[in-house]
Amino acid sequence: MQVRRAGDRAVLIELGDVSAEELHAAAREKSREGVVIIGHASLLVRQPTTDSRQPEWDDNLRLSVVGGQPPEARTHGIPVLFEGAPLEVTLKARYLGFRAGFAYLEGWPRELAMPRLVTSRPVRRGSFAIAGTMAGFYPIDTPGGWNVLGRTSTTLWDPNREPPNLIAPGDVVHVRAVNALPSEQPLLPAIEPSGEPLAEVISPGQLTRVVGPRDWSRVLHGVAAGGPFDEIAAAETNRAAGNRDDAPLLECVLVGPSLRFVRPTRVAVFDGVRIDSQVVDQLNVGRLRGFRGYVAVEGGLFAGGRYDEIHLTRGATLFSVEGQAPRLSTEPTGEAPVAPRRSSYTQIRVVPGPHEPSLSDIECEVTPQLDRVGIRLRPLRPIGIDAPRDLPSCGMQFGSVQLHPDGSLVVMGPDHPVTGGYLQPMTVMSSELWKLAQLAPGERVRFYSP
Repeated sequence: MQVRRAGDRAVLIELGDVSAEELHAAAREKSREGVVIIGHASLLVRQPTTDSRQPEWDDNLRLSVVGGQPPEARTHGIPVLFEGAPLEVTLKARYLGFRAGFAYLEGWPRELAMPRLVTSRPVRRGSFAIAGTMAGFYPIDTPGGWNVLGRTSTTLWDPNREPPNLIAPGDVVHVRAVNALPSEQPLLPAIEPSGEPLAEVISPGQLTRVVGPRDWSRVLHGVAAGGPFDEIAAAETNRAAGNRDDAPLLECVLVGPSLRFVRPTRVAVFDGVRIDSQVVDQLNVGRLRGFRGYVAVEGGLFAGGRYDEIHLTRGATLFSVEGQAPRLSTEPTGEAPVAPRRSSYTQIRVVPGPHEPSLSDIECEVTPQLDRVGIRLRPLRPIGIDAPRDLPSCGMQFGSVQLHPDGSLVVMGPDHPVTGGYLQPMTVMSSELWKLAQLAPGERVRFYSP
């Protein structure tokens, strides 16, 4: 067993050659120390946090050998329309990771193994793919680096279902080759808001969405904890609106929204540089002065279901959190704008590793490929590391940095893949994560170990 630092708040424990049962038993044991993300033969253990939701392993971890026998595994027959030669195979789910509901399936024939691609590219949901001797179905549209062999119309992930993932650890999956796929089943209806209407969206701005507090219990279903990209600015914006630090609020990119409120309401806006709080009946944020900004509404916003994501659209209605209707604000706050104390966001401190060889000082250019999942970077000089394509998938966190075999780096955002199979040569320190939110395409950034 090897234990390596993964940033300043986590360790990566490599267990060696272990069975699925031994892997999950070790995960439950380590869950007493913090949040655990299960990899193929490793555990990423993150220090305890004050987040409102932590994993409840006794209730949610399906495959367990601690505290009793695991429940009987389910069997799924999944039809697949292959792009090439059809194949019928029986597989078994070892663990969930990567993205929402992605099950790593053991049992793919070794003679048909294929290495990962040199880098990720967009993959359609329902795709059936392999990497090495592991197979899996992509439950959602997402970038991925596995070799796609075919696809299914089976609903593998439904955010409004409980549990949302079809396949759980320990389940058996029969892949059935078909000549045509049955029709896709519609997803269950989304959770309806139960709070009061707050505002009409006149203009959504750019990539504006509601973000709530980080929810670490979601990692059991292959979903990252989420939360604001810039947690510090979001907390300060919420305070300026009279909310708790982690109240759901709007996160936007480059251009903020225009909102028409049903009554005068206290709002706070962070435009990337400063925070302004005022009472308004209409709000026009416009162009931000930074790359990302936040809009907090007094009382907080309805954030959808546990796995739903609310993206603003023209004409939509924003609702309050149930039982948290805003006060009838009628007077200005009189507060002066606040400029958060911030250092340069283009100098970012890291911890080398967890993988070797590690990186401790490198300059990069930010590419246009960036979102809440991750930011792709182009090193300004050759790294000189031959990155493998066949690493067993291991846990990742917000701030993990992958080195892809094509020489690019990808630093993980708050909606990152839960696990990944590329080299992790460095990890951004937790106090520096806010800087990632403000990186824009074309900017130069230096990652260094102090």
